[in-house]
Amino acid sequence: MSTNQTGAARILPIACIVACCLAAAPPALAQDSQQLATIDLEDLMRIRIENVFGASSRLQPVTEAPSSVTIITAEDIERHHYRTLADILRSVRGMYISDDRNYSYAGVRGFARAGDYNTRILLLVNGHRVNDAVYEQASLGAEFGIDPAMFQRVEIIRGPASALYGSDAFFGVVNVITRTGESLERASVDIESGTLGTQLFRASVGRTLSNGIDFAVGGTLNRTDGERRLYYPAYDAPGSNNGIAEGLDGEQVGDAYGHLRYRNLMITAAYGHRMKYVPTASFGTIFNEQNPRQRTFDRHTLVDAQYDTQAAGAKIQMRASFDRYFTDGFYPYPADSGGGGMMVDHDNGLSTRWGVEGRVTRTLAARQTVSVGGEFFDNVRQNQWDVYDVADGPGFTIDSASRQGALYAEDEIKVRRWLILDGSVRYDTRDNFRRVTPRGAVIVPVTGNASLKYLYGQAFRSPNVYELTFYSEGIPNTDLRPESITTHEVAWEQYFGAFLRTSLSAYHYDATDLISLFAFGVDEAGFQNLVFVNSQRVRARGFEAEAEVRAAHGFEVLGSYALQRAVDAETLVPLTNSPTHMAKLRTSVNLWRAGSTAALDAQYMSRRTTLSGATVSPVLLLDASVNHAVNRSVSLYATVRNALGTRYADPASAEHMQDTIEQVGRTFTAGIRWSPWVR
Repeated sequence: MSTNQTGAARILPIACIVACCLAAAPPALAQDSQQLATIDLEDLMRIRIENVFGASSRLQPVTEAPSSVTIITAEDIERHHYRTLADILRSVRGMYISDDRNYSYAGVRGFARAGDYNTRILLLVNGHRVNDAVYEQASLGAEFGIDPAMFQRVEIIRGPASALYGSDAFFGVVNVITRTGESLERASVDIESGTLGTQLFRASVGRTLSNGIDFAVGGTLNRTDGERRLYYPAYDAPGSNNGIAEGLDGEQVGDAYGHLRYRNLMITAAYGHRMKYVPTASFGTIFNEQNPRQRTFDRHTLVDAQYDTQAAGAKIQMRASFDRYFTDGFYPYPADSGGGGMMVDHDNGLSTRWGVEGRVTRTLAARQTVSVGGEFFDNVRQNQWDVYDVADGPGFTIDSASRQGALYAEDEIKVRRWLILDGSVRYDTRDNFRRVTPRGAVIVPVTGNASLKYLYGQAFRSPNVYELTFYSEGIPNTDLRPESITTHEVAWEQYFGAFLRTSLSAYHYDATDLISLFAFGVDEAGFQNLVFVNSQRVRARGFEAEAEVRAAHGFEVLGSYALQRAVDAETLVPLTNSPTHMAKLRTSVNLWRAGSTAALDAQYMSRRTTLSGATVSPVLLLDASVNHAVNRSVSLYATVRNALGTRYADPASAEHMQDTIEQVGRTFTAGIRWSPWVR
């Protein structure tokens, strides 16, 4: 195939998506555009331009933000019945989710090494860091601890953002904005049931009182039995139940959320608990062991207090927070004696952290906005312990603590109506290193509703306590250095009135000193000697296109396409678990009755390479949801996931005997919502 033909082949899917979005718009658009023509054009264009907070820690139009941004609203979440943060991110352009039937892992722009924790994405709740202080992972599944029904919106900010947020803001930032009483203004109770023994109960209430107090509370209980029988060829032997894991895929979840705001003070609190059975016998445990079963527990606690005020023309924001994360894993192993006995490994991590933050933002001479801020976190506990339930069993305990602080500044200058310069820099200090990180953007607002951006950024990820100490049993690995990434991106964003938004972007990044787990021989007990080392450099380039239509009668359709290639910089071999092509379509429409909607999600992902060098097949997934309002107080809803019944798998990580992990097939859930009072 010639170069021109190859280029055409790559552009064709983009053109098809954009054409489908435009063609799907109903004729009513013509009438709407005639009515809207009487409004001032620039004002009209700005009506539908979303505001984003996380890109610069202040509200600003997406077209002026120094990042490429996607926003998922509460309406999107309700129409498509997203049940976890992972479900939401799976629908976003350029992102994909892998699952090992224990945790969910996010891939961003071609990077998702199997076995890596979500340490290269920074997760925020209302602008507050929630990555834990031991593994520094972003919890994306049910273990996150807040039900998406309590999300007001989710901001996905692509690209390195360490200049504002420090470590872990490597590939991007996910900022979850939670519900307020004003956004709920109702009480509701949900009851759901479905296949795989799924049951859910949810209750929430939110209001703004006459005295100005705004409050919202919610709680969810959810459980599923999972798939009863799972077959893994790697364990197909008489001694391991012929490769069949029975009753080992269940999950139990409980979480509570609270919000209180009075005048300038806002308090957010959340607690989540999850228990997940693990059917894959990861880390070499006994396959299909029933008593005790391999399982993991996760508990998240978050309390955040934010105070906003103004003085001398400046906006002042202050924050104090407390976070606690506890994880407990049960891993059954054969006893060392070889007599057929068993020992259970308890692998635990405890992160306790409190912190304070302050930020001052001021507009100077109407064309310049300057922000300066600082933060301090005291990681009171960064404890790990690995203990067996047998006398004289192996194990160790690591008790550690650390402190970290940072200062940062951002300056946005509107040089002309058609030129915005944005620059930021941050200085981080931790117990074992110092780092200065810059970010810059040149933004050309071509019109009031369109902009061209050049985005440059550097980011880092410092070695976490787990990587520094776990496999050395508490002795710090002083050879580990922070990872680094440099990204260049050009983006075009345009809004066409109230009904069409388009986005194009091309990027290149170079990530160095990536931290990887390395095995070097075995010890006296026969276990592998493992250590984390800086061992890989990755280069990637890609192109993303997106078009969104919002028309009359609640008709919405969003299509996106991502072309990406991420390779090892030394060997030029493509990364494992890295699809070259991804295409997504999300659409919804109001039905004949007010409050009733139908929604559809379609996602395509090309083949991916596994650790063994094999490939998993391309996959097309289709989800459908419907909401039916019986009356103002009662509504019925239903969702079918993987409606085509597609059999597909994700590449497995090195702690699995399996090369791939098969994913869940077709599932169905239905529920009823009762709202005693609706405003």
